[in-house]
Amino acid sequence: MEGGGAEGGEERYIRKIKELDMIWRLNEQIMSFRDMQNLLQSILKGALEVMEASSGSIMLIDPPGSDTLVIKAAHGLRREVVEKARTRVGEGIAGLVAERREGMLLLDDLMDPRLRTRRKVSDALSVPIIAEGELLGVLNLNTKRGQAFGEFDLFLLNTLIKQIASAIVRGERLEDLRSKLSEVERREGEIVEEIRRLDRLLDERRREYQRLRQEHERLLREMQGLLGPVA
Repeated sequence: MEGGGAEGGEERYIRKIKELDMIWRLNEQIMSFRDMQNLLQSILKGALEVMEASSGSIMLIDPPGSDTLVIKAAHGLRREVVEKARTRVGEGIAGLVAERREGMLLLDDLMDPRLRTRRKVSDALSVPIIAEGELLGVLNLNTKRGQAFGEFDLFLLNTLIKQIASAIVRGERLEDLRSKLSEVERREGEIVEEIRRLDRLLDERRREYQRLRQEHERLLREMQGLLGPVA
């Protein structure tokens, strides 16, 4: 009984260390945000290292509001698999995880009739990425080094996925704001250039006006001279 308590305490300690490690990674990635693709790849890399997995992918709903999952970041998967992978919610492993909105150790669901025709994989783990009740996608991890994934890994990843979902939402918002900011800066630049062009045109018109005024006065003087008495 005491041994079980010690083991449970050790697992809790390991879980906490891994949680802090992943949170630190996510904060670092948000602080140095460049673009969404880079963020997703960094998140996946962090998840692979923390969970000791050798391959995996992040699939997101694309386009937003649809029922289609598309791989947006991958590691250890063949390029043709990544490029062609499109799954509907409810289809395949990732689709079932998205539909159920709960993590899955693949061995737990091999008896599901929708998975019976699929190749047997004994060490895969998938969890849904959900933020404020909205399904964003699915995180898939494969082949834990040295052993298969277990309930502890599923529990840990379900805990970490909250921070991952938050980072993805923040990344999407940052990218959206950056895009809008870029558009505003572009329009500002256009307007500034237009103002400069108008300023140059105004200067030209002022000089033209001064020239015309001088010509006007000269012509008036010449005219007045002609209107005087004839000598």
